[in-house]
Amino acid sequence: MKQIDLFNIKLNHIRIFLLAVETGSFSKTAAELHVTQPMVTKTIQTLEKELDLILFLRDKGKLQLTPAGRELYVQWSNLLQYFENSIEDASVQQEGVMSRFVIGVGYLMPSDHLERLREAYHSLPENIKVHFESRPQSTAWDRLRDGEVDIVLVSGHILPDEKPADIDWCIVQESDLAVFVSKDNPLSKKKTIQFADLREEAFIVFSSDTDSRYLQLLNHLASEAGFTPRISCYVPDESSFAINLWMNNGIVLADQSMLMDDTGIKCFPLKGRGNHLCLVWRIPKESSRKREQKKVTDAIIKAFQN
Repeated sequence: MKQIDLFNIKLNHIRIFLLAVETGSFSKTAAELHVTQPMVTKTIQTLEKELDLILFLRDKGKLQLTPAGRELYVQWSNLLQYFENSIEDASVQQEGVMSRFVIGVGYLMPSDHLERLREAYHSLPENIKVHFESRPQSTAWDRLRDGEVDIVLVSGHILPDEKPADIDWCIVQESDLAVFVSKDNPLSKKKTIQFADLREEAFIVFSSDTDSRYLQLLNHLASEAGFTPRISCYVPDESSFAINLWMNNGIVLADQSMLMDDTGIKCFPLKGRGNHLCLVWRIPKESSRKREQKKVTDAIIKAFQN
């Protein structure tokens, strides 16, 4: 076996190798890292030479891991994660903070929900640091999966049909879907409405790029009622829902907890159309962080159940 000089192996070489395995392509790896494909190829060749190992078999442009490459991928994935965790732990020790978490909330989160979050926040130990981010709810799932946030509060329609292995969630507050109309809309004079009553109305909706599951939900409800929904306009976020609704530019299908404080808007809950408020979180790999995250999620759940 060749004597390996570990000092010749750089973390960036390991990173490129791991990404090449995950993308299955040197060109895709180069695109993600914003470097050239020859640079990626040369890095892998250098790594193979230093290790005296064949990491990939190349067959008609396709990458296939060798048994040696597969073993390194398993071990080095953990190694890189351990290295990242060690830096985070050192920073935590320097700041005197045990763990820090980012919680994502939607633009139009009701004041009642914010009050419950504040209650949860103040019940946490001082050495757990929590930051809050307010962005469009429609982007919450992507931000969670991409690691931009640790925990999100979202409407149930956003969640996929099956839980990914690294994600968990629970219902923190039961609620129904509702239809929101401007007080200038003749529908506002009604006491109750059925979805079939909306046949001639125009809906303000998210675009499919923004939230495809929202459009699926709207089309499903309309199909059950025997019509195809008319679209007034496509919007990028909940705030745009609100301004177009207030201007009587159409009606909105949303969770009944939204927009309730606006006296210019009337809400018609759709009984039996559950769209519960859900707490969703990424499952950490480290046991210590799991314990701290559980304290955060338990505090939020307790605050919403009180």
